[in-house]
Amino acid sequence: MQKIIFLVLSITVYPVFAGDLWEINSTSVGPDGKSQPYSQKSCFPKDGMDPSKVLGNMGDCTFDQKNGNATAMTFIMTCKTPGMPAGLDSMKVSGDANLNGDVFDMRYTMAVGANQALPGGDFKMSGNLTAHKIGPCD
Repeated sequence: MQKIIFLVLSITVYPVFAGDLWEINSTSVGPDGKSQPYSQKSCFPKDGMDPSKVLGNMGDCTFDQKNGNATAMTFIMTCKTPGMPAGLDSMKVSGDANLNGDVFDMRYTMAVGANQALPGGDFKMSGNLTAHKIGPCD
């Protein structure tokens, strides 16, 4: 479960901010109901943060649906994860993301499995992520 949580967090906070240091905090809740907190500091490109770019740069992902703009959006996307065992090599991620100045927040639900249309056959988790700019990168 830790590998999947790390994968989700790493793809949801893909570096797209430049020259600014951001603190990122995330909490995911898996099927067992246990909270999995995660925190890191990362340098991203200066200004120009756009939630659709964060999500669009997650790797081999395609948007199934995207509504909104750079400051607020909802999304549904499918991501392929090369190298994962069959049945765990695809995930569906849906949620919303908002950017308000130097604060970014996102709520998401993720389902991993070969047939995400069948109930009970997937690994599902939900979570939220917040990030805020804390200064320039060194």
